[in-house]
Amino acid sequence: MVNDSVAQSLLTEDEREFQAVVRQFMDKHVKPIVRDMERAGRPPADLLKLMGDQGLLGCFAPEEYGGGGGSLMTRAIVAEETARVDAGLDATLFVNMSLIARHLIKRGTEEQKRKYLVPLIAGTSSASICLTEAHGGSDALSPKTTARLDGDEWVINGSKTFITNAPIADVFMVFARTSGESRRARGGTAFLVEKDTPGLSVGKPFDKLSLRSSPTAEVFFDNVRVSPAQVLGEVEEGFYYMLEGLDLERVFEGASNTGIAQACLELAVEYSSQREVFGEKLSSYQLTADKIARMATGVEMSRVMFYHLIRELERGEQVTRSSAIIKLYSSQVAVEASREVVQILGGYGLMEEYPAARLYRDAKHHEIGAGTSEIMKTIIARETYKAAGAGN
Repeated sequence: MVNDSVAQSLLTEDEREFQAVVRQFMDKHVKPIVRDMERAGRPPADLLKLMGDQGLLGCFAPEEYGGGGGSLMTRAIVAEETARVDAGLDATLFVNMSLIARHLIKRGTEEQKRKYLVPLIAGTSSASICLTEAHGGSDALSPKTTARLDGDEWVINGSKTFITNAPIADVFMVFARTSGESRRARGGTAFLVEKDTPGLSVGKPFDKLSLRSSPTAEVFFDNVRVSPAQVLGEVEEGFYYMLEGLDLERVFEGASNTGIAQACLELAVEYSSQREVFGEKLSSYQLTADKIARMATGVEMSRVMFYHLIRELERGEQVTRSSAIIKLYSSQVAVEASREVVQILGGYGLMEEYPAARLYRDAKHHEIGAGTSEIMKTIIARETYKAAGAGN
C-alpha cells in the first residue's frame, strides 16, 4: 500500500497499526492456502478459530462478548485486507460479522448474545442470513417464506436461495413474513434458527463462478418450529432491521471491492516490472502505464470514499445515496482492475495457478451480490431527485 495515500490520513495511528497486523496475518496464514480453500469450497475451521484468537473477527464488538471494542473502521480494515487475499473468505466473514454479529449486538437479547454472538467472535461457529428467494433477490420485501403462530411457537415454511455460509452455518437468521402485504416493510420478522432444528435442511453447495472458498446453498423450512425466544428484536419489525442495515452493507462492499482492486494492482505492478517484451520491461510501455494509472486511481478513490463513509456511519449519519454510489463505483473499479490484470499477464492471466483468474471471477460477484449495479443506479437516481425536491 502506498504510504502517501490520502486514505491513510483518515485512519488513527492505532488503526494504521492494526491494518499492518491484519495484512501480515493474511499474507502469512491465508495467502498460502487460498487454492486449497477454493478446492474445499469452504474456509478451514482452524483458520476461523485462529482469526478469533487473534482478535480479527470481533475487533469492533463489545469487550464483554469477547470483542476488541474497536471502531467500525477496524472491521472495514479486516474486510479490505481479507478481500485482497481471498474474496471468498471475506464473504464468509462479512456474513458472520458485518451482518449477523452486528444484528445481534444491536437487537439481540442477552441470552442470544451469549449463545450466538460469543462463538462468532471466537471463530468457533458460523452463521447465515436467509433473505434471498428464488423468485427475486432484489425484491426483498416480497418473501414467500412465512411464519405463523401455533400456540406458543412460530412455524416457518418456505425456502431461501444463494445463502452464503449455509453448508457450514450453526445458526440461520431467517426473514419471514408474519403479516401484512407483499412489498410492505411492516409485517416481517427475523428468527434465529439453529441448524439441528427439525424441518430445516440445507441443499447441496452450489458450483459457483466466484467466491469459491465461501460455501453457498439453498435452505428449506418445512414446518420449522421455534420459540418466541428465537425472535430477533421485535415481532413485525424484521424488515425494518434489514432495510436499516443496507447502507452499512453497501459501504462494506466498498471495502471488499477495494481489497480486490488492490490485489489486482499489486499483481499487475509486480508482473509488469519483471516481464520483458521485445527487450523492454512491460512496465516501460505507455499502454501498460495507462492501465496501472487507472487502476491506482480507482483504488485510491474507492478507499478514500469508503473510509469517509465509515466515519459517517460511526457518527450515526444516513448515507443511503452515498452507500449506493460507493457500491456501484467500487465494484466497477474492481471489475475493470481484474480485467486489466488478466490482460497484463496475458496467457498466464488465464491460468488458474495464477491469482489473476480468481480475481477476475471474484470481482464480478460484486456487481451482482448485495444489490445489483442496476439497483444501485435506481437508488442513486431516486435519492438525487429527492435531494433536489423533484419527482420523476
